[in-house]
Amino acid sequence: MVTLVKSEHHSVTSSFTYSLDDKDIIETFGSMERFTEIVSHNGNGHTNPIGKEPTDEEDDKFWDYISEHDYEERKDDWVSDRKGGYEIDVELI
Repeated sequence: MVTLVKSEHHSVTSSFTYSLDDKDIIETFGSMERFTEIVSHNGNGHTNPIGKEPTDEEDDKFWDYISEHDYEERKDDWVSDRKGGYEIDVELI
């Protein structure tokens, strides 16, 4: 008996959709405008930042706030499957 392990190395982009309460956002961040500015600076180059860059405290508060909420929907885009390419390793154990 031979045991073979095939490992596929894929690239995936996961998108999470949240529904957040306006009043809760205003209570936590002071205003919807400030929340929008903080969000825009956390886009890793995918969005154009607007307004003043968040302080370290605001940035931490943003990520803590998001982690306290459950997402409603998750979509995974398996880029390597869509583009038809990924690496495969095969190993005999």
